[in-house]
Amino acid sequence: MNKAAIRFFGAGLFLAGTAFQVQHIIDDGETTSSNRVSHQSYEQAQQELTNVKSQLAQLQIDLENAQKQAPQETESTKRAEVDEKPTDVSAPEKSTVLIIQSGMTSKDISTTLESAGIIRNKLDFEDYLTAQNLSGKIQIGEYDLNSTMTIKQIAEKITRQ
Repeated sequence: MNKAAIRFFGAGLFLAGTAFQVQHIIDDGETTSSNRVSHQSYEQAQQELTNVKSQLAQLQIDLENAQKQAPQETESTKRAEVDEKPTDVSAPEKSTVLIIQSGMTSKDISTTLESAGIIRNKLDFEDYLTAQNLSGKIQIGEYDLNSTMTIKQIAEKITRQ
């Protein structure tokens, strides 16, 4: 390379550096104003977060107070609800033979019982089996069941305990 080419190359680098510096100064002025807006937004968001946290703390205190004041449901009251006979006495008694096969789940059985009219709500039956830890104790076989039986009686009949 000759001297003239090197001088032009140096001058080009100098001009490029100057252009970048000018661009940086211009962008810095714009950034400062957007930083102020961002800083204001940040402060506002922090204030809202603080408000939400205090509201959450108050709600937790209210919940704890409500739980202390509410009557505690005992295991005996839960059992009493499950042992109750169906309240609809005018409904005719329905009976069925439930066939439990290998691979059937408590969900399958409760759906079958609800469809046959033996139980009114399959979720109640599933919840009872789960709460009493009977879901894994269901026995394969044929069972005579009727709609006058309680959920507890049905569960006792189809499970090993």
